Amino acid sequence: MSANFGDIDNDGFLDYYLGTGNPELESIVPNKMFKNINGNRFVDVTAAARVGHLQKGHGIAFADVDNDKDQDIYIEMGGAYKGDAFHNSLYLNPGQNKKNNWITLDLIGKDHKNVIGTSIRINFRESGKQRSVFRDVNSGGSFGASPLRKEIGIGQATLIDEIEIRWHPGNETQVFRNVQPNQFLRINEGNDRLETVPLRMVNLETFGSHRHH
Repeated sequence: MSANFGDIDNDGFLDYYLGTGNPELESIVPNKMFKNINGNRFVDVTAAARVGHLQKGHGIAFADVDNDKDQDIYIEMGGAYKGDAFHNSLYLNPGQNKKNNWITLDLIGKDHKNVIGTSIRINFRESGKQRSVFRDVNSGGSFGASPLRKEIGIGQATLIDEIEIRWHPGNETQVFRNVQPNQFLRINEGNDRLETVPLRMVNLETFGSHRHH
């Protein structure tokens, strides 16, 4: 019924979560989580992450909901037919892999125009090897809407060599070099200044959210 991509451990490789859906109880299948292993293969980590909910999964979003520097998962449950009601689920990321670094970008178009379709390339060196991570500004996958701010993992890289932004729809390109990681940056189209945005962590565990590993 739904799917979306996110990076649960900030290694720069996109993982994905599937929301199953079928009103017939005999076809119950847990929602499934697959981790990307170095861009080579995917491993089913549903049980280890404790995200295999049996309710019918619909819209999925990956986002750092509590601003603790790693992505969490929000999924809409139920709703396959009238009266099919169930609480939605928020899986907070325990952040077991804090050694990986990240960068978050909030892109603002000229005259606050929509920047959906803008492409981002992050160049960095990790363990002596050159890597590039590519992201597009969009709302995510099927039946899901992740935030338009881009939360990008860069593994164990300690410096970002280049951030290249190709703005949509004009295809103008901006490049920012030698950027320190672990920052929330706001970038305005046509402005070469990087604005640092402070993040305040939010404690959501008191709201009864599920905690995944």
